[in-house]
Order: sequence, then C-alpha cells, then structure tokens
Amino acid sequence: MKYLLFLNKFELDVNVLKNKLKNKVNNFTESEGRLVIESDQDISEELKQLHEVKKYYIISTEWKDLDFKRLKGDALRTIKNYKTYIIETKFIDKMPISAKSVYKQINPYLKYEGITVDENNPEVVLYVEFKKENDKRYYRVCYNERQKMEKIKPIEMEYKNFYVVLEEPRIVEEISDFLRLCWIFKMPLYIITKKQNEVENVLKKAKEITKGIVYEEMIIKYIPYLSKDYIKVGFTKHATQNEKELVKFFDKNDEEKIMLVFGNDTYGLSQEVRDDLDHCFRLTPELNKPLKANQALSYVLGIFTGRKI
Repeated sequence: MKYLLFLNKFELDVNVLKNKLKNKVNNFTESEGRLVIESDQDISEELKQLHEVKKYYIISTEWKDLDFKRLKGDALRTIKNYKTYIIETKFIDKMPISAKSVYKQINPYLKYEGITVDENNPEVVLYVEFKKENDKRYYRVCYNERQKMEKIKPIEMEYKNFYVVLEEPRIVEEISDFLRLCWIFKMPLYIITKKQNEVENVLKKAKEITKGIVYEEMIIKYIPYLSKDYIKVGFTKHATQNEKELVKFFDKNDEEKIMLVFGNDTYGLSQEVRDDLDHCFRLTPELNKPLKANQALSYVLGIFTGRKI
C-alpha cells in the first residue's frame, strides 16, 4: 500500500520521521514537498499519531497521462464502495485546467453510479493531483476515509451567550488578538468608544495583519455604552472577587446573555464603565503585572470551558 503524506510546517527532520516508521515502511520517496511511503500493512493509526503528519492519502492510481475518460474510470474504481464523497484537487504545475472543470467531469459520472457529493459529511475524500512534464500532463488519484483524516477531535463548546466588549482599544496587536479569539470561538466583538474614527483606523490595520478570518461572517459593532439587555461582567485587578466567585457566577447564569468587558492594555477600564458593571472579577494573584486584555479573555474562556469537561 502506498501513502502520500503531507507534513506539518514546523521545524522537523524528515530522517527522524523515517526512523519512526522504518520498521513498518519499505520505501520512502520525497516528491513535490511531500513524502510517498510504501508499506505491506495498514499503518493508518500510526500515521494519525505522528505530529509531523498533517494529513495523508492512500495512492490508488500512479501517475498517468491525462485523459478525462480514464480519470473518471479511476475515480469510480477508487471510491466505488462508498456512497458519498468530496473532491480535493492539487495542481503542482500550471496548466489550462481548473478544479471546477475537474468537478464537472467527475461528479456527474459518479452520480450516475449512485455516488453523490456531500460537502458537509462525506464518507471519503477523493484527492486528484495534476502535474506537467515535458509538455505532457499527468494525473494521480488518491483517497482516504474522512474519519481517518480527522486527527484532532476538538471539544465542541458553545459560547453563543457571550458578547465580548473591548473599551477604547489603542493598539493594533491588541485588537488583532481580540479578533482572532472572537472568530475562533464565534463570539461577537463590541467596541465601546467615544473616538470611533481613531479606532476604525486601528481596526483596519488589525484586520490586515490577522489572517484567516472571514469578516463578512463575523459580528463587529461599535457601541456608545453597555447594554442593559445583558449581564455586564468586567475584569480588573482592583476587583474583590476572584476566580472562585467567577465559577459560581457562570454556574448560576449558565443560560444568560453575558457581556465580557475588558479595558485596553494601557489604561484598563474607565470609571464610567466600571460603575455600569453588574459584576467585576480579578484574575490571577498577580497585581504588579496583570494579564493583558487578550490573555484575560483566554483565561476566562478556559475557566468557563473547564466547568463543562
């Protein structure tokens, strides 16, 4: 059995990886930045446990001259025992073919055979890659079951009742960190400010340096003051209640809408906002060097999540 391995992008020595697999792998070939290995046994579980391996596919068809009729036949033979699939493509070299044109060739053909596309929960991933050598085009077909590709099983937590508020942010990196956290945990970000024009300039720069966020799908709002429709919870080193009281608060208000309110990294919460809070908590025993706002938010989310797992 041949496997096509995609490696994670951290500092690693491929020879160390080869040594980890040497007793179960007959041959190693490095190709186009990937690793092709051969084994006489199924080593799927071993591959899933290796930090070096980002994902892997089983090679079904070695490189062949590109002919769409033949490609469709190879695709069918590869996943004929499955009912649903999704296609992934890779063009190693530039050529006048697009992923969309590949879909148009393969999808109707497989649908006729009773195998349909499922974008959300496919049984198998059909991976087709293309390359060009000496003006000739080639393809290779690989596959893997979706469940075998899922190395990480993240904890599914909902933060739908949390609304993050940052008061008068001044630093690009500060907003960038909040954008990232709110996007990852699917929480709205509210910015309370009396200087919206200034903050907008900082927010624009923060968006530019924060990659991977689909801002059209994220809620970011400017607000003049805290809303009475939420329980308003602030965090400051001057509060008298600590993490123990915070846990009790979360337990008591598990289904309520809660605003998590943080001050900027320079001045913290203003007196006006402090006076408008319903609850206030201090975090960590450190007073001289308290957490930055983004660190405080991460810490609070960890406390909330720890109650559930």
